[in-house]
Amino acid sequence: MKKFTALVALAIATLLAADDSKFVTYEGKITGVVCASCKAHITTALAQKLPDVVSVDVKAGETAEAQKLIIVTHKDGLTKEAATEALGTYAKNYQILSLAKQ
Repeated sequence: MKKFTALVALAIATLLAADDSKFVTYEGKITGVVCASCKAHITTALAQKLPDVVSVDVKAGETAEAQKLIIVTHKDGLTKEAATEALGTYAKNYQILSLAKQ
């Protein structure tokens, strides 16, 4: 029974690892995100309006002027222009400077 349980656990771990390879991560820089509320606006807008998004995160950047934007999707092909458009009216307050596939 222990061997069977170990085999099932190994199979599940293998399937989960295979699913991770289906994700595409994009990293870039964004300006204007100065507080938790700003971060919430950005992450919500991008997660809701961009197709196939798994997660959106904004972290401290190398400088105080530009923060790190991380978007994980199920599909390839996300562009800086599409992300900027997804910001909608927030685009006047936050500028995506760069966005590239990692």
